[in-house]
Amino acid sequence: MTDVSNAISTREKMVYGLGDLSSNLMWGLTSAYLMFYYTDIYGLKASSVGWILLIARIFDAFCDPVVGWFVDRQGGWVIPRLIRSLAVPLGMANIFCFLPLPFSPHGKILWAALSYIVFGAIYSCINTPYGALAPMMTVVSRDRVELNSFRMMGCQVGQFCIAALTIPAITWLGGGSSAAHRQKGMVLFVLLLSSAGVLLWRKVGTTCQARYPTDPVRNNIFFLLKILCRNRLWILCNVMVFQQFIVIAAVYGFVLYYVKCVLGGTDAWGGMALTLATVCSFLGAMLCPFSSRCFGVMKTAMIATLLQVAAYGAIFVSGGWIPSFVPAFSVLAFAQGLMSPLAYVFLATAIEDGSSWSSLKSTGLAYSINTLVSKVSMGVSGFVLALCLSYGHYDSSLLLYGEDTKYWINVGFVFFPISALLVQYIILNIWNSSRANEYSTNKTSS
Repeated sequence: MTDVSNAISTREKMVYGLGDLSSNLMWGLTSAYLMFYYTDIYGLKASSVGWILLIARIFDAFCDPVVGWFVDRQGGWVIPRLIRSLAVPLGMANIFCFLPLPFSPHGKILWAALSYIVFGAIYSCINTPYGALAPMMTVVSRDRVELNSFRMMGCQVGQFCIAALTIPAITWLGGGSSAAHRQKGMVLFVLLLSSAGVLLWRKVGTTCQARYPTDPVRNNIFFLLKILCRNRLWILCNVMVFQQFIVIAAVYGFVLYYVKCVLGGTDAWGGMALTLATVCSFLGAMLCPFSSRCFGVMKTAMIATLLQVAAYGAIFVSGGWIPSFVPAFSVLAFAQGLMSPLAYVFLATAIEDGSSWSSLKSTGLAYSINTLVSKVSMGVSGFVLALCLSYGHYDSSLLLYGEDTKYWINVGFVFFPISALLVQYIILNIWNSSRANEYSTNKTSS
């Protein structure tokens, strides 16, 4: 019989969600506005921004396996302490990312790359253990879905704050809408966000308990990687996550440019579109546990994926007509929010599947590589999206944009993510087939 102290409360689930709220007050700001900050406020060329995003993401992504390996060697009990210890350094690094030091053009590029790399590395050291903490808090499948739904709702609340407040806040705090005013306003705004984020991370580290911590594993990291690579479901999950983060990067990192260039709106309109996306995505994440209970995790994931494909099709057909764009974009964000918690459920299932036939436990490493995959996806996506801006000759000072610019914005905002969704749907079917075959085999053998 399970001890009463091992039951996880609703309060603790909510506090766990504060971790992703904190992440998106900092990491979410870089995902949605860092490209915009580099091109429209700090004055970097789009081509340079593409290389910064790619190199920085790939560089700090490789911190994740090291962090995961460290967690495996120390045991799961170390995670809450790690989160508490890294909260302040993460907040400081986030401020440096948006600190517009008056260097030469080449100096600005180096400063942007260095500050972003440092921020990403520290973020790896806190967010990777945070992801691995969830399956150590409870072993009940229903509780895990709810736990990750609270995580995604925290994510959406953070993204809502970023979407709704960033443009007006940096204009108000900076005292104007010029590049110099926005630079000042951005620094003050990030200072406020980072302070709040530090407090939230500290709350997670002191409240959330690792009731089922993994034991220390002292195996060679390359040997553990070899074991992980034998886990078919884990590999499928990583491919799925790569596709999912392409969509996230396009929705939250490129909608500002779509609104400005294709819809003919202002930066403020772009902020409103981001706000709409976060509200709809929040509703999707909130509905995920109900949908999973009614239809099952796999069917919910497939529905969410197909809804996103249909929404992108409607956006393209609308051709920049706002009354058609708004409902299609709302459905896209809702379906993306519906899918988001399920990625972590699939990951936990894949890791447990590997543990069933291997005596080695490598939960930290498995989660860290999954985080690495998401970061590489974001880096590659940012690079591709920046190239779209470069090929389309994007100029932030223009009020009207030509067909060439609109074409490349559509490539980045519609065609790039819709191709990722089609791959994701294929992976879901392969996963479903693998699990069905496994069940059939086990039933026959028994």
